[in-house]
Amino acid sequence: MIKIQDLFDPLKKLNRTIESVVTFGANTVNDLSTEISEYVVTDKLHRNYEDVIQDLQTAFDESSKEVGIWVSGFYGSGKSSFAKYLGLSFDKSIMIDGVSFGDKLMSRIQDTAISAMHKTIIARHNPQVVMLDLSTQSVAGKIANVSDIVYYETLKLLGITKSTDQKVMCFIDILHSEGKYEEFCQLVETEKHKTWESVESNDLAANLIAASLAPRVLPAYFPDSASFKEINLTSAQNEKERFTRLYKLVKEKTGKDKIIFVLDEVGQYVASNIDLILNVQGMMQIFKDEFRGDVWVIATAQQTLTEDNRQAQLNSNELFRLNDRFPIKVDIEANDIKEIITKRLLGKSQEGQTHLKHLFANNEGVLKNNIHLTLQERSIYNQVLTDESFANLYPFLPVHIDILLSLLQKLASRTGGVGLRSVIRLIRDILVDNHLADATIGQMAGPEHFYDVLRTDMEKNSSKEIVIAADKAIQMFNGNILSVRICKTIAVMQLLDDFNLSFDNLCALLYNTVGASFDKTKVRTILDEIMQSDGLTLQEIDGKYQFMTNAILGIREERNKIIPRDSEKAEVLQKQLQDMLSPAPSVNVYSSKTITAGVELTERNRPYTIHAASSLKINVRFVDGASFNETHQFLLTDSTRQENARTLFWLCTMNKDKEAILQEIVRSQNIKNRHQNETNKEIQAYLRAQTDNAEEKKRQLAQILREAMGNSEIIFRGTPQQVDETTYKTVALKQIAEKVFEKYPLASANMKSNCVLQLASYQDVRTIPDALNPLKIIKKADGSIDATNQAIAEIKDFIAFRNEATGQEVIAHFEHDPYGWSKDTIRYVVALMLKANVIQIRVAGKDITVFGETAVSAMDTTNSFNKINISLNTDGALSPQELLKAAQCLASLFNSSRIAPVKDAIAKEALAKMKYYQPRINNLIQPFEQLNLAGTQTLRTASNYAQRIIDSEGGEAAYLLGKDVDCEKSFRYAMDIMKCNQQASLLDHLKHINYLSKESTNLPQLVQLEAFRKQVNDVNQLYNDYIQTHDLHTIVSDITDLRNQLDGYLNQACVSFQTDGNAQLTTCREEIMQMNEYSELKDNQKSQVDTLLGNLILDCRSNTLEGLREMVNSFVSMKMNNVDSIRNKVKSFAKQNAPAVVVTPQNGGQLQGGSKIPEEGGVSTTTPTTSTAPTVQESKPQTSRLSFKKRITTKADLQSIINELTKLLDTIDEDSPVEFNIND
Repeated sequence: MIKIQDLFDPLKKLNRTIESVVTFGANTVNDLSTEISEYVVTDKLHRNYEDVIQDLQTAFDESSKEVGIWVSGFYGSGKSSFAKYLGLSFDKSIMIDGVSFGDKLMSRIQDTAISAMHKTIIARHNPQVVMLDLSTQSVAGKIANVSDIVYYETLKLLGITKSTDQKVMCFIDILHSEGKYEEFCQLVETEKHKTWESVESNDLAANLIAASLAPRVLPAYFPDSASFKEINLTSAQNEKERFTRLYKLVKEKTGKDKIIFVLDEVGQYVASNIDLILNVQGMMQIFKDEFRGDVWVIATAQQTLTEDNRQAQLNSNELFRLNDRFPIKVDIEANDIKEIITKRLLGKSQEGQTHLKHLFANNEGVLKNNIHLTLQERSIYNQVLTDESFANLYPFLPVHIDILLSLLQKLASRTGGVGLRSVIRLIRDILVDNHLADATIGQMAGPEHFYDVLRTDMEKNSSKEIVIAADKAIQMFNGNILSVRICKTIAVMQLLDDFNLSFDNLCALLYNTVGASFDKTKVRTILDEIMQSDGLTLQEIDGKYQFMTNAILGIREERNKIIPRDSEKAEVLQKQLQDMLSPAPSVNVYSSKTITAGVELTERNRPYTIHAASSLKINVRFVDGASFNETHQFLLTDSTRQENARTLFWLCTMNKDKEAILQEIVRSQNIKNRHQNETNKEIQAYLRAQTDNAEEKKRQLAQILREAMGNSEIIFRGTPQQVDETTYKTVALKQIAEKVFEKYPLASANMKSNCVLQLASYQDVRTIPDALNPLKIIKKADGSIDATNQAIAEIKDFIAFRNEATGQEVIAHFEHDPYGWSKDTIRYVVALMLKANVIQIRVAGKDITVFGETAVSAMDTTNSFNKINISLNTDGALSPQELLKAAQCLASLFNSSRIAPVKDAIAKEALAKMKYYQPRINNLIQPFEQLNLAGTQTLRTASNYAQRIIDSEGGEAAYLLGKDVDCEKSFRYAMDIMKCNQQASLLDHLKHINYLSKESTNLPQLVQLEAFRKQVNDVNQLYNDYIQTHDLHTIVSDITDLRNQLDGYLNQACVSFQTDGNAQLTTCREEIMQMNEYSELKDNQKSQVDTLLGNLILDCRSNTLEGLREMVNSFVSMKMNNVDSIRNKVKSFAKQNAPAVVVTPQNGGQLQGGSKIPEEGGVSTTTPTTSTAPTVQESKPQTSRLSFKKRITTKADLQSIINELTKLLDTIDEDSPVEFNIND
């Protein structure tokens, strides 16, 4: 054996025809025969076929709701073959050499159980298979929804239409559904003189004919031709109805009730288009819900729906939405492809296998060492090489197959896979067309071969410039085989973003002879030569080799033309110092204060802030040796100027030039900023390299600056001092800071933020802890405050100079040099000054002289302290006797415990008492005003004094109680009245008397009340005398007696009035009962009247004014209303009892010789009397008068009237008229 081709199985011809890719369109008998004969079913594919066929059988038999199978794999991995052969295997009509395609596939699978399930599916269900390659599909020249493609392509398959125009297809569908198709075809033939079948496949002609005839056959849909042309057809709105109709059409046309749609390259077709993805999702949901396992979809994609799979990196986030719609997953893995490659193409003879394993065993160590790849992101590039895998895939290594698959995947993602060959076809072309099979055994394939077979595909997409750049280098170094291999390897491998094409990995890829040594130095030399050659773009970026495109050359030229400005270079230097001097330099002075210095860079006489300055500032200058003396002399003078009194000049001498480094940094940063939005990955890599270059130059710059700092001096107020990068701060800055803040020791303590609040919490400052008295201003022996303390004196002088200062101004002045006191310490000292009566403050327009609640609140935080106004307290102080009197007044007036005769103590106690008693004093003022009492003004005065004390936070208490006599008198009067009212109910008595006196005058003017009215008048005269007395509390007993006397009068009046009133009402009752009408009443009427009479009685609910008023009102009402009402009611009842009708003759009231006799029914008539000797008289006209009630309420009364009228019918004439009288 000499050549590689001698190793192969002689039954497998390397130069035989192998399809580039398996497509759904290749479906002739010859195509299918060739493909199935070459098809290799690996163990994994075997399991996939078993799982899918079993799921289909279960679904068809049991109406499963799972309807989707997702077949994923790398481009060229065999996923389309799997789906295609599976789908076609269910079509009994496809025959190969007299055998069904399904049987052919089962013979490749070689599993009787799978074959039995497959035959069962066909025998029981015989599904209709619809094969659709989405990569070749479009409708009306645009990307259509998948559901549209499925729908209309199925219509074409069923022979319903041949058109590919979506509008025409929809039109034909409507014709079929409306039963108008035959009519339309006849119309086409009659008017267009052509058959519809002959023009249907011509989209333009079909569209025009449909538009012209649509109004004739479907006028309800298309009123005119324009309506057809103007339709902008989208997917049917009701997908459910559309697919339900399609399912029925399939069943009608084929007799099959099971459908399998096989859709190739679904993932590539929908990509990241959310609308297309949602369309597929909706279609699958309809299949699942409506057809319950009768309609299935087998979809292929380069993307997997399993997120933890490495192929998922190709997915858009939207694609994962389909995961639930395709629960059954078939993933064609790289190892499957290696097995298929071995069985189909690279299979060795037994002798060849033995030879290769022997070769591997003899050279294993050298081989593995030379081909080892390092620092790779993906583990597939580092799989273990065994004698088995070596022999199976030789002259390729396993990693070569993975690299080829990754390259195909990359190219397919850019081109959609159009024109690409499968990995098997590529390997065949490398062996045969590139003559690797003719090479000597031991020779191996490499990426340079991949470049040769993929070069054309690279030119078709965005890698064209890489090919141009690589070919230019190949042509220039054409005489050097290794140089050419290097160029080809780099060009093709740089397509893979996840491959680390470092120098060592490049050498590993170039190793191509088993057992041979490999000189890496030659590779390094060649790489340097190529990179240094004019016109070539090979670069090492981020440790990876790659050919730069023309865009990179252009951007590199653009970079070289950048001229850095002085301001840009200074900005780089500024940022570098910020990094080096961060945080800002600081030192601790006087053991308790940290001083932080600002830093400023002066470059080319322009200042640049590094850290903002507050008090001290370090001005940094970097000069070379030649400029040192001139700058040194200038700073010795300039540092003595007043404006530089707080500035340290730090002069640093450089031994190396920083200019070239600054220019490089600016160029790299500028080119990066100009192209930061570039999407070209090569340009992005170049820009990353520029960033790395800038960072490296910054490290070099930092080193130069540090060395300069190590050889430097500080100049302060005309005095130089030698320092280095450490002592400039620890020695020089510390010494200078102590000079600048020379008065800091006067108040060097750093008080806590709550120091004012804590100070206020101690009533007796003698007990205050040392932590709250670090400056020893409080003399704990006697509790006094040392107003002569230097810190207090400094603040006092500042306020005196300004007359008045805000808290913010005080802090601003003493926070900075030469003091540097903390904000909290300043607040603390000012609080002590207020407590010592040195100052007074104004808060919200109100002067405060006492360290009370308002003062504490105003000084508790820096924010509130800033808002106060501070001035010196110039008021005279109270004498000890006056303070003692004030304390005694508090104790005697308000029952205070013993109070120290100190202004603060008096203020605090008085403030508390006033807050308690002022509302109570105010509660007395209102009733005093209402009753016109003599002491009203005194109470108002007391309330006003209390308010003054409250407003001053107790500050005025000592003065008012110690010196103002009126204040003491008003408070004493108020307290006496308050005590009297609490103990003797003074105000209640006065209110009661006032009320009864006023309300008694409103009683009716009745004789019975005359005596009571006179008694009340006597009481009122005494009452008016009493309320003119100022000191009411002294006559409270008289007032109490007067109230009791008035209550007695009232009680007597109530008893008397009740007695007299009831006597009069009794008389009224008796009078009514003696009426004639009362005796004529019926029993029930008499009962009602008696009840009303029984209510004529007065009841006294209480012997109060209200009780008396109620009796009086009741009596008046009974006398004026009730008694008369009862009389009228008796009369009314009597009238009701009268007969309904009375007939009265008008000749004297009786007939001659007769008398009036009432008849039954309430009617009165006249009857003759007995006469022994009747007297004959002259006949006279006889008139009858009928009197009857105005209102008749019973049938009996009405019948009586009718009867009486009937009697008169016979007697009525001109001489005997009838007169009617209606009673009210």
